[in-house]
Amino acid sequence: MKEHDAPYLLAKSRFVAEIDEDSCVACGICSEERCPMDAIVEDDDVYRVSEKRCIGCGVCAITCPTDAIMLVPRPESAMDGISGDMAQWEQERSAARGL
Repeated sequence: MKEHDAPYLLAKSRFVAEIDEDSCVACGICSEERCPMDAIVEDDDVYRVSEKRCIGCGVCAITCPTDAIMLVPRPESAMDGISGDMAQWEQERSAARGL
């Protein structure tokens, strides 16, 4: 999934990581050692989460030594609706793929 520009499209989650800049000590553990999708990037000694790449797995949050990272719900507009049953889901998925 890392080879694609938007891993979130392949691994859907209703959550995304968020970094509290006041609590973050910029140790880099989340970015360099933990995030499997390279979703945490450094900009001028400040770490931020790329929502486009974050799959909401929480690996960064549970390993942050200062508890500066938490999972928060994605905006409602970014969430897919839940289908009523498997057949309906399959039809919606096929239609979205142009099949």
